[in-house]
Amino acid sequence: MHITIVDDIQENLELYNDLLSPTFHIHLIQRPMDLIGYLENNNSDLILLDIHMPDINGFELYEKLKAKHPEVPVIFLSSDPSEDALVKGLNLGADDFILKPVSLKELVARIKNRVNHYRRQSLEQNIIKIEDFSLYCDMQMAEVEGFKIQLTPIEYKLIHLLAKSPNKIFSREYISKLLWPDIHVQNQNIDTHLSNLRKKLHPFSKSIKTIKSRGYILRI
Repeated sequence: MHITIVDDIQENLELYNDLLSPTFHIHLIQRPMDLIGYLENNNSDLILLDIHMPDINGFELYEKLKAKHPEVPVIFLSSDPSEDALVKGLNLGADDFILKPVSLKELVARIKNRVNHYRRQSLEQNIIKIEDFSLYCDMQMAEVEGFKIQLTPIEYKLIHLLAKSPNKIFSREYISKLLWPDIHVQNQNIDTHLSNLRKKLHPFSKSIKTIKSRGYILRI
């Protein structure tokens, strides 16, 4: 399990790393907004998120995170004992709210509980199957001829778009707005991500066709 921890206090991050790295793969983030950029090209099974941080608080960061990556489970880990903080965190949709200090055993158990819950959901409900290809939507992972393939968030969004609507052509403009809604990007960016995706999903990726002057299609 890969866990990303966001806390503006370096000492806290070092402590979490010492405690949790024997059990999980850990990535530490001290500058809160770095989380959004990190998740564009990396996957994480769960986010541990502090609340009171400079520039942007945990609640605001949670909303930005969920707008782009709604599938990633989040646990608030805070020293704020107020009922208002707890209620706000849970009302936003957080998977759990843990008050510090917390025992190591309890923290590990809560993390494993949430990650396993999401994994069960993905296996039971969110799989797209086409011939020898499977897309595990909540895990952002593909499987081709029995081989598991981890996808970047951009690669996942690309194949998910094509796989949920096979035999439909999607224009470059549509894909660009879906992947990068707030910025203008060059067509080469789409080409680069699609090229990487085709390499990862071979031989299934032979079904991903480029339609000249029109866009892309998953032809089955």
